[in-house]
Amino acid sequence: MKKFILGTLLSLFIIQADAQKKAPCLTDEHYAEMVSKNPELKSFEDLSNYQIRNAQNNLRKAGVVRYIPVVFHVIHKWGFENISQQQIQDAIRVLNEDFRKKAGTNGGSSTDAKAVDMEYEFRLAQYDPNGNPTSGVNRLYSPATDNARDNTKSLSIWDAKKYLNVWIVNTIQNTTGDPNSIVLGYAQFPFMLNTSANTDGVVLRSDQAGLIEIGKPDQAGRTLTHEVGHWVGLYHPFQGGCVGNTSASCASQGDQVCDTPPVESSTSGCPSSRNSCTNDIPELPDLVKNYMDYADGTCMNMYTSGQKARADASMTAFRALSYSSSNLAAAGLNTDGTYKTLTASTKKAPYTFGFNSNEVNGSGWTTENYTSPGDSGWNIAATATFSGNGAMRARNLLNNRLGGLRNAFCSPSIDISGLSSPSLSFYIAYAKRISASNDRLRIYISDNFGRTEELVKTYSTAEMETGTLSTSEFVPSGPSQWKRLTLDLSAYKTYKNCRIRFELSSLRGNNIYVDEFSIAEPTGISDELKNSLGFNFYPNPSNDKSTLIFRNTQNQDIQLEFFDIDGKIIFSENKFMNIGNQEIEINTQNWAPGIYLLQMKTSEGIINHRVIKN
Repeated sequence: MKKFILGTLLSLFIIQADAQKKAPCLTDEHYAEMVSKNPELKSFEDLSNYQIRNAQNNLRKAGVVRYIPVVFHVIHKWGFENISQQQIQDAIRVLNEDFRKKAGTNGGSSTDAKAVDMEYEFRLAQYDPNGNPTSGVNRLYSPATDNARDNTKSLSIWDAKKYLNVWIVNTIQNTTGDPNSIVLGYAQFPFMLNTSANTDGVVLRSDQAGLIEIGKPDQAGRTLTHEVGHWVGLYHPFQGGCVGNTSASCASQGDQVCDTPPVESSTSGCPSSRNSCTNDIPELPDLVKNYMDYADGTCMNMYTSGQKARADASMTAFRALSYSSSNLAAAGLNTDGTYKTLTASTKKAPYTFGFNSNEVNGSGWTTENYTSPGDSGWNIAATATFSGNGAMRARNLLNNRLGGLRNAFCSPSIDISGLSSPSLSFYIAYAKRISASNDRLRIYISDNFGRTEELVKTYSTAEMETGTLSTSEFVPSGPSQWKRLTLDLSAYKTYKNCRIRFELSSLRGNNIYVDEFSIAEPTGISDELKNSLGFNFYPNPSNDKSTLIFRNTQNQDIQLEFFDIDGKIIFSENKFMNIGNQEIEINTQNWAPGIYLLQMKTSEGIINHRVIKN
């Protein structure tokens, strides 16, 4: 039996359609590299294990859960490896279900008496190291997503003493010498933190994160469970082969856990029973389903109490800061694992944005083009607009692939809690390329900077279509090739950090444009009231002054408010007006060029009106 050198990294295998071969462990090769760079590493590991053995009797009380802030660094080349926030959330779901032995899951179904709740939970960070709100995901373009190793980590890393860093990559470098093997992930042990903090964390193939979208079903999202097992201090049960086979040696040899029987070599598939070592006393079968072996992810379902004790001792010795109350607060978490309430956005509804070139910088609007760089993703363009000098455009005609392309853009966070019935509206222009074009535009809403989202609406090609089918680039020729779409956001009216994300799923359609975004009270009611009161504001666009006219139906207080694109009030007037026709001169001389929202409140209702200042 080959003796495996203790190491800091792990590789797993993936069962492909054409290659049913498990990858050998990468631990030997990578650990040898690290020892060659730092020969004292092995001595430090031995000393650390000695200290951990002596600390394993000091178990924490049951029910005391440790919460760990996590950040995902998605390193991509505009490919499918640029996985969605939803897939990352699914990866966190599987991780927490496994570590908590949650009922109704693989771990919760384990009937093995040794199976325990590890009492660790993982949370996407709500604040980054600088105290800025975050979705817990950091996306970077780099060719280093291919054949990734520790050099990839230098592209982006948060303080490893405070966060669990997970790097999502396309492929991981294979140094096993077997070209048919595929490395799925690797991790670094706690005892390395003080000497190699700049590489601490988990590197994971994108198809090993969760079960949805491109997540591979054979591993069931448990590659991350395995890797995080290393991150909390656990070795493979086959570490060293059939050693640690007695009560006197089990704590210092093999995986250094006494309730995991020694295993001669890694398990593959999901055998109903296996006993690879017959020299252990007492002789026990292998724990085939242990998360730290190499069984299929659909087979894995347990950590043991001994593994929990070792993890606790390792984490206490090296990673205690990560789950400390002060660090949790800095990451936006309470000590019970819930998220702290975010400060309300300074941008207040009613809010409008016209995507004009002079408005974009500093506006908070962002693009998240996951799979299409350049013009084929979303960008501000002036080639066709509903109004003003800019619109959000995706040159979707350039996206020729049959499907799977996803690109998005996002609004800044907006406090919509001041509206009684918030309504989202925008103008859209779109055409098909072929009759079978099947693009989708999905509208998501979040109240926490996109960490979690809810799908509000999916628009079909029929709902979006404003132009005729064309195999050349669609450019709307005028207002007749635009239409206004509206969504009721009343279900979300308590949101103080409302972020809207537009995601286009491309399936062989033509170009798409979005303009004149607005969140305000329902404009249908507003338009009816405008007509009934003879409302008008002219000239619009305004130069130095404009005139507001309307018919007042009763003696009443009239409130006028003008909002800039951030929702800040730049002019406000509340005055009593008699019944009859009214004319009010509005001085706009000192206003910055841009788009504003006029809101007029009467006893009959609220009028919203878009105003442009040249």
